[in-house]
Order: sequence, then C-alpha cells, then structure tokens
Amino acid sequence: MASSSSSSSTHQWKYDVFISFRGEDTRKSFTDHLYTALCQNGINTFMDDRLRRGEQISPLLLNAIEESRFSIIIFSGNYAFSSWCLDELAKIIECVKVMGHKALPVFYNVDPPHLRHQKGILAEAFAKHEQIYRENMGKVVKWREALIELATISGWDSRNRHESKLIEEIVRDILNKLVAISSSYMNGLVGMEYCIEAMDSLLSLRSFDVRMIGIWGMAGIGKTTIAKVVYEQIYTQFEGCCFLSNVREQSQKFGLPYLQTELLSQILKEMNPSSRLLNKGINSIKDVLCSRKVLIILDDVDQRQQMEDLAGDHNWFGLGSQIIITTRYRHLLTCQEVDATYEAKKLDNDEALKLFCLHAFRHKHRMEDFRQLCGHALNYTKGLPLALKVLGSSLYAKSKNEWKSELEKLKQFPDKEVQNVLKTSFEGLDDSEQNIFLDIAFFYKGHDKNFVGEILDSCGFFFSIGIRNLEDKSRITISENKLCMHDLLQEMGWEIVRQNSEVPGKRSRLRAHKDINHVLTTNTGTEAVEGIFLDLSTSTELNFSIDAFAKMKRLRLLKICDLQIDRSLEYLSEKALITYPHDVWMRRKYLYNKGHSYGEPKFLSNSLIDLCWHGYPLKSLPSNFHPEKLVELNMCFSRLKQLWEGKKEFDKLKSVILCHSQNLTKTPDFSIAPNLKKLILKGCTSLVEVHPSIGALKKLIVLDLEGYKKLKSLSRV
Repeated sequence: MASSSSSSSTHQWKYDVFISFRGEDTRKSFTDHLYTALCQNGINTFMDDRLRRGEQISPLLLNAIEESRFSIIIFSGNYAFSSWCLDELAKIIECVKVMGHKALPVFYNVDPPHLRHQKGILAEAFAKHEQIYRENMGKVVKWREALIELATISGWDSRNRHESKLIEEIVRDILNKLVAISSSYMNGLVGMEYCIEAMDSLLSLRSFDVRMIGIWGMAGIGKTTIAKVVYEQIYTQFEGCCFLSNVREQSQKFGLPYLQTELLSQILKEMNPSSRLLNKGINSIKDVLCSRKVLIILDDVDQRQQMEDLAGDHNWFGLGSQIIITTRYRHLLTCQEVDATYEAKKLDNDEALKLFCLHAFRHKHRMEDFRQLCGHALNYTKGLPLALKVLGSSLYAKSKNEWKSELEKLKQFPDKEVQNVLKTSFEGLDDSEQNIFLDIAFFYKGHDKNFVGEILDSCGFFFSIGIRNLEDKSRITISENKLCMHDLLQEMGWEIVRQNSEVPGKRSRLRAHKDINHVLTTNTGTEAVEGIFLDLSTSTELNFSIDAFAKMKRLRLLKICDLQIDRSLEYLSEKALITYPHDVWMRRKYLYNKGHSYGEPKFLSNSLIDLCWHGYPLKSLPSNFHPEKLVELNMCFSRLKQLWEGKKEFDKLKSVILCHSQNLTKTPDFSIAPNLKKLILKGCTSLVEVHPSIGALKKLIVLDLEGYKKLKSLSRV
C-alpha cells in the first residue's frame, strides 16, 4: 500500500512488495501471474517490467527496494547469471539487516541447498562474474555473501507443486503478514478506537456508493495518523490504492501534474505511466479509474485546485470507491461537497498521558518517579499528539534534573520542531487573518466573540469573515461564544512576533513582563508597537513615566490589568465587596502599588481602540487624548477624579467600566458617545453627579450605579 505506515516507527513504506526476478526465466509466466494475483488482492506491488540493458542497476530500482516492506525473490535457474539480479539481491539483504525489510524467497525449479554451497550452475555463473569483475572482486564477494544469506531464509520450493496453488499460498501469507503489521502498528497508537469507529460509520464500506470523507483539524492533531490507520485496515478491499502524502508540500515543489502522475502510478502499479495518459491530465484519471473500485487518500490538502485536479467528482471513480481527504481547512471540504466530515480532536488527559509515556519511557516502567513532571509536560502540550510525541522523545532516558531543565526552558523557548509544523498554519493566512489571529493570541483568548468583533472591526480587520476563516482553518474554536485557541498555537503566535525583532520596542505586540518593563522604563517604544498586554497579577512592581507611551503613536490595544480579579467582581456591590473573600480593598491598594507612573499625563495614542488599565494611577486622562476609534474604556480601581474636561468625540465607544474608582466625583458629557451600550460605575463611592446627557443614550443596555452615598442628582432615563 502506497505510503502506508511502517513496522518501525521511523520508516515510511511506499510499496508492500518488490519482486526481484530474472526476466528471461519467468517474466511472462510465474512472475506475471504472481504480480497479477498480488495486485488483485490490493497488495501494492512493484515490478520492473522493462528489459534491462547494461551492467549498472537503475537507482530507481534500488530506491524501490528501500521503499518496499517485503521483497519476493524468484530465484530461477539463470537468476545468478544477471548482475542486475545480484545487485538487487545484495540491496535486499542490506535492507533486511538495517531497515526492518523482509525477504521472501521462491526457489523456482532450483534446489535451495545449492545456494549455500554455490555449486553446479551457480559455480558456472560466478566463474563468469569473476572473469568480468576481476578488477572489482569485492562486488562478487558481496553477491556470494548475499546468496548465502538468502539460503538461510525460509521460503517456497516450487518443485512438484501446482503454480496456481503456490501463488495462492504466497498471496495469503503476504496478506496475513500485513494484517499482523497493521495490528502491531495500532498497539503503538493511542486514542484511535473511537476515531476508527467513527470513520467506519462514515465510509459505508458495505455499499456501492462512491464516498468522499474529509478529516479536518489543527496542525499536529493526528489527521494523517487517522487516515493511515484507516488505510491499513481497509486497503485490501479495493482494486487499486493510493496514499498521496503531503499534497500541500508536494504540489508546491513539483506541481499538480506530478501528483496526478503519482496517483496513476500507485493505482496502476507502474513507475512511469504512458505519456498518452499523462498528456490527458484530469481526463486520464477519469478514464482509468471510472470502472475501478479504488481507495485514495489525499493528505494535507490546502487548496481547492488540488482536490479538483486529483479527485474532482464522485463520477471519476468506480462503484464502492472511497476518497479520504485530510486538511486543516474545513471550508475546502464544504466546497468539495464531501459526503461527511470528521473533526480530529485533541487527546483527553488519560490518552495524552499514555502517548507521552510511550515516547518518554518506551517500555521502561519509571513513570512513578516522574509523575509530577509528567503533569507539567501534559499541561504544556494540552493533548496535542505531535507535541506529546516530540516532547516525550526528547525527554527519553534523561534524568529528573534534565527533565526539569527542559520543561523550564520551554516556558521561554518553544520546541522548534513543533513550532515549525504549527507555523505553517499562520503562513497560510492573509494579512487581516494574521492580525486577528495575533490579537486573539496576545489579548483576547477566552473573550466574548461579539465584544472582540466590535474592537477588531474598528481596527479594520473584517472580523466576521476573518473569524469564520480562522475557525474553518482550525486556528481557533468557539465555545459558548468564547474565542478559544490551543495553548501551543497561542505560544506560536507569541514566538512569531518575538522573532520579528530582537528589540522589544520594535515589535508589534508585547506581552512578556520583562519586555514591557524594558520598553516602559527605558522609554524605547516605537511606532511599531500596536498592542501591550501586562498582567499585573504575575508581575513585579513597575515604575514608569506616562511619557513612555509618547512614541507609540500606532498603539491600538493597551491592557494593563489584573487577571486574578474575577470578571464578576466588576459588578459587586460595596456590601458584597466588604465580605468578598479576595479582599478587594487590599487588591485596590495592591494595584496602585503595582503600576506606578509618575509625571502629568501628556500623551496616549489617539489610535487606541481598547484601553483597559486597572488601577490607573492618575487623576484624569491626557487633555490631548482624542481616540476617535475607542470601543472600550475599562479603568476599574482607578484614581481618576474625572475622565476628561471639555467635549470630545467618541462615536464608536460602546463600553465604559469605572467600577470601584473611589475618587471619581463626576461623569463626563455622554452626548459624545451616542453608541454607548454599557456603563458600569458601581462602587464609585465619591460620585456626586452623573451628567444629565445619560438620559439621551438610546443604545444603553447595561447601567450600574449601585452603592452611591453622595450622589445628588440623576437625570430621568
């Protein structure tokens, strides 16, 4: 079976069987009948049917041997007279020793002991070779040794047997070996049972329908593995099989005509299909396969044209054919109008632990000593099979201290092998989608989709179509209207931005505390900075001048907040706050001390769209602050006495949250924000006056003014 999984964990087989034979002895008889029987039983078999010229064996044949799981050597009377055959045999024996290859000899009308003793006709053959290769006797010695090795391998003796019965026995033996290999391969996999059951129900193998099934999910989630396991289990039920690996990469390197050739080559069992077929392109696939029951896997598809050129429609294929497509892009499957789709999901905790231990300890029972460290590894990989395999393998046979060091290093330097695979997910996005992806990774993972949409639409990123595409391309998921992203994809986004510049102040987004501290305390920010996210709950004390933002004229998103404050805390009453277990009042003092800025407010970017600053330490916002695109203003626990003086324009402002800003005495004129939907002023105990323009806010949905002791007037709403 083409490109099927191997009996070892490191080798990929392109063919099941390679047939080595002497053409003049058996080409049109035994070998031809055996090849036909193997193919009819779905065994992907390589046989070179060309007449051989010259003394040098073709490199293509040597590669075909390396890419085959088994070799059947049909040792006939004149086999040893051919230098080509002996070169093939030497290569086969070499692969047996180093690659897990299996050699299966058929002694065709010859006495097997003669190979070991090399007498009779073999002695005559080698006398000829020694004469021809007297200047290269090492070659002859290698051939002799290969024959001796072959003589020790159990095989079939054709003498006194009906050829048809012998061929049936050989085919049955190969099929049994392949089934056994498939079962052993499954033993090295985790979490496959449910996947296989689900795929079996989608394929409908007992019907005559042509079925197209899509497997989709994020990079590294196991789509190819699922397709391989399904392929291993059902390929014998088809007249022809093809596993096209890495369609995305192969089409970029060689083009779609190359993949069309490869598809026909695998199904027709020909290394080089005729030029007549190749010149017809798509039509040749339809013409050849429309009457055949075939199994085709198109792995890692990323463009619709690839599917149109390789498996354009159901009527291309014979009754009962099954086409399986793996992709990161759900929308491609919709466009192809596949019959059903299966989403590959991350492993649950038990499955993840089993897969990780399989690679980290293999068959050695040492997990008890490493249980806590295994927990840290699972927390990092979050059920992603690729990451579990890579990290587990990297920790194999390492000491506890080495485990600790590696896991600590990953917090700062992500694993390159995993990151390189995931990075292709980012490179396939357009500019707008990349910006949405990075903003979610840095600022909005776990946030409400509608809220984030209003902000990123104001950034000009076409959120509605962008978020749909990111979901279709397996970059994000949406659960209960919250934006979700795998931790390793988020980490990949951070790393992409970090690699854009060694200087933090020249990066588009900042999240690491040490980078933000460097930029704000050294005043090294530039116009390149578009967003800053500082989590005060995990940071040390930060002192900076308000002027540190002066050079960041393109700053869109500024979030200085404490993630340990529960979101519901913003809406608690004063009475509830007094009894709240987190001691909010100490938290307020803590926030003031954490983010201390000095100097009068002079500048904040007028490009700001989301301004969230818990514990804002100054009395007001800068007088020259005119953020016309501002959507959210969140300054709970601030020291604000007033937001600003004078009239400004905030047409896009939707949300103002100033809860527990105990120094706030009055609100601004709200007529400047006609689209305001939410106003939270709970816990602003010094508030005396709410501007009467609040009564004119026609879109206001949420208004919280609870808990005021000094409030004197409120316009009728």
